[in-house]
This record gives sequence, structure tokens and C-alpha cells, in this order.
Amino acid sequence: MVSDATGQVDQSQDEYNRNSDIRYGAHCPGVVELIFKDNKHYIALTGVIVNLSVTGCLFSNDQMPWADRDASKAPESVFDVINERCRVYIPWINTNASGKIRRIGSFIIAVEFDQPLNEALVKSIASLEPNRKRRFKPRTPGKYNRVLPIKR
Repeated sequence: MVSDATGQVDQSQDEYNRNSDIRYGAHCPGVVELIFKDNKHYIALTGVIVNLSVTGCLFSNDQMPWADRDASKAPESVFDVINERCRVYIPWINTNASGKIRRIGSFIIAVEFDQPLNEALVKSIASLEPNRKRRFKPRTPGKYNRVLPIKR
């Protein structure tokens, strides 16, 4: 009987195998670009990448258009109007990555990258301390944090 119970525990652990990449705490500026399902509008959100791994990141922004809505209703309504595909820009390392939105909240967006980032690069971003030299100031702030038409 003991061996049966142990076998069941091992089997249930195998079924619950989640992505186990190391997640590093980060505090670096970032931009997440979301495209609406109508393919006519987009929004580029500026914020902070607070959690970074080789396969994804957690982006935080307090200026999201849905931040003032009820948190329990926001995910359904947001996923109804935006594509799950997105692009993340990390200005500190002058790189971008395409990905898929895995979770969305009132102030966060969790993104899974299509292609893994270099692990050494992720570690170096996580080790950098924020200061005035590493702030992101867009040249044209009017293009961020608001819905804009896609130019064709």
C-alpha cells in the first residue's frame, strides 16, 4: 500500500510540471505594444519590467486603460478587444521580443516570449540598479499610453 501511495504522488507531480525557468527580480523600463483585434488600432504602454526570465516577463504599468475598472471583470473585457500577441521592448539592452500574453490584470501583463532570451543578458538586466541614467524617456511621449491608429 505504501508503494501505491508513493506512485500516485509521483504521477500527480509529473502531471503538474510547470515552466521552471529562474525568474529574476528586475526594475528596468520597458514598453509593451498591444494590437487591437480590429487590426486598426494599437497601444504602446510604458512601464517597468518587474520580473524577468529567459522565457518571459512581468510588466507593470499604472496607466493602463483598464486600470480603473473592476479587477474581476477587466481580464475578460481586455481579452475581447486585444490580440494575445504582443511585442516587448527593453530599452536598457536595445532589444525587443515578440510574445504571447499569458495573464493580464489591472496593473500587470505577463508575457511569454516566442524565442528565449540569452540567459547572461537576463542576469545582467536583473543585476542593474535603476538610476537617472537608466530611465526611459521617449522622444515623443504622445505616442505612448494611449490608443492610436495603425498607419498602413
